[in-house]
Formats: sequence, C-alpha cells, structure tokens
Amino acid sequence: MADDGAIHLPKEVSAALAAEAARAGVSVEALAQEAIVRHLEARRTLEHFAKLKAEADWDLLDRVLSRKGGDLPGEDDRMPSAQR
Repeated sequence: MADDGAIHLPKEVSAALAAEAARAGVSVEALAQEAIVRHLEARRTLEHFAKLKAEADWDLLDRVLSRKGGDLPGEDDRMPSAQR
C-alpha cells in the first residue's frame, strides 16, 4: 500500500468494484472503504469467537445439555457476577 493509503487492484476487481458502486449509487472509494471496514470487523468477530471457543468449558456444556428436562436452572448455570 502506498503512503497515501492508495491500493492497487487487479483490473477485474477494480471493474467489479466500479460497477457495484455505480449500482449502489455511491463512490468507488466509499464502497471500498465500507467493504474493507466490514471485512476487518468480520475478522475481529471470528477472532473473538475463536477465543471464546478456546476458553469454553465443554464439560459444563455437556452437563447442562444432558440434564433431564423440566429442571429449573441450577446455581452453577448462572454466569459469574463479573460477567453479567
């Protein structure tokens, strides 16, 4: 990427971006910025959920999901007060 933030795209990508921007009635720059921001947000979201998955208590989940139906939530089913 250039110091001014410019990026170089393959001609096919640039043409598709221009066509979509025209269809949406926005500038190529606005559409590119929106696409990049959304992509970065999606990556952060994936990283967040990967971290949660790595920290998950799978044994607790199995115990809760395999419990007999009709039982009220147990005290250990509640989130710790620091996470509420």
